[in-house]
Amino acid sequence: MDYTLVILCGGKSTRMGTDKALLPFGNQCLIEYLVNKFSPYFPNIYLSVQQKGDYQQLNLPVKYVADIYQNAGVLSGIFSALSMMREERAFFISVDTPFVEPRLGIQLLDSSANYDICAVQRKNKQTETLAAVYSKSIISKVGKALLLKHYSLKLFHENCNTFYVPESVLDTSCANPVALQFYNMNTRYDYYRALNLLWQDGKLPTSNHSQDTSLLFRKQASSIPILSFVGDSIIGKKEYVRQLHQILQKENIKSAIFDYDGNADPITQRNALRQITNVDLILTYNLEDNSCFKIEILIDEINEEPLHDTEELLAFVTDFNYKSILPSYDYRKPRTLLPLIRNFIRDYGN
Repeated sequence: MDYTLVILCGGKSTRMGTDKALLPFGNQCLIEYLVNKFSPYFPNIYLSVQQKGDYQQLNLPVKYVADIYQNAGVLSGIFSALSMMREERAFFISVDTPFVEPRLGIQLLDSSANYDICAVQRKNKQTETLAAVYSKSIISKVGKALLLKHYSLKLFHENCNTFYVPESVLDTSCANPVALQFYNMNTRYDYYRALNLLWQDGKLPTSNHSQDTSLLFRKQASSIPILSFVGDSIIGKKEYVRQLHQILQKENIKSAIFDYDGNADPITQRNALRQITNVDLILTYNLEDNSCFKIEILIDEINEEPLHDTEELLAFVTDFNYKSILPSYDYRKPRTLLPLIRNFIRDYGN
């Protein structure tokens, strides 16, 4: 069988704040990462896009399908792809699920011959409605749903001849568990976690920190998020962290400051870190380890260009107008970080 893949790229990326498909992911952007991962196994790849011409500047070895119905969600992408492609059926994924494996798609396609839809039933009995195999036999039903503005994929699955492959079956044949494969990047924090997962899998270079320091923080395995402020050594990051800590305390956000010292004994530092409990957030500075979250400080006439790649960072704090795909906050007003930190703490535990 010539396996066919459709990558749905037509979302608005509202919560991410920038186009997910173009986010840096390893040494390429996210959409390139997915195409390169699947192309050895899927000779036919389609990109479902909002408008004709989207992403063609990337010169990817794919076919492009623009939405026939605008602003109609993923059903529009499914309808447009099924209508335009020559193949009978395809495995559909969203561009913001980077850890889906080709093997999972192949198994679903191999199981789909007698069905309109073939999807995954999770261990909690919930079903994955987006990453699934859809066949041309549902085109008329999708078209009717779009005309009636019935956009629920769950209801659509229930009204079609759908076969569900149990998650346990797929777990035995895939390299990564299904739970990880359906990791979805909706927010900037989801994106940062995905980069950490990619790095742990050996697909991103390690930073310059020593192995001992890396193990120090990785062994912490803390349920408390660690937020490190980094940047040029001449910047007063310690004082900035102390100001931010005072603001958080007044806002009833429990934070603690960890005075990281790159020259200190790693065991001593690990013990000090473990003693920090009963807080919502650990603030530190100059810690470059990939296992914590980092915000880079940029100061006019000191370091106007970042020392870190955007995929390593959560945000920037600057005293000038710096344009980036990452959010930027006013260095002179630490309080502007409050919304980001509140969301960060909330999303970390989810």
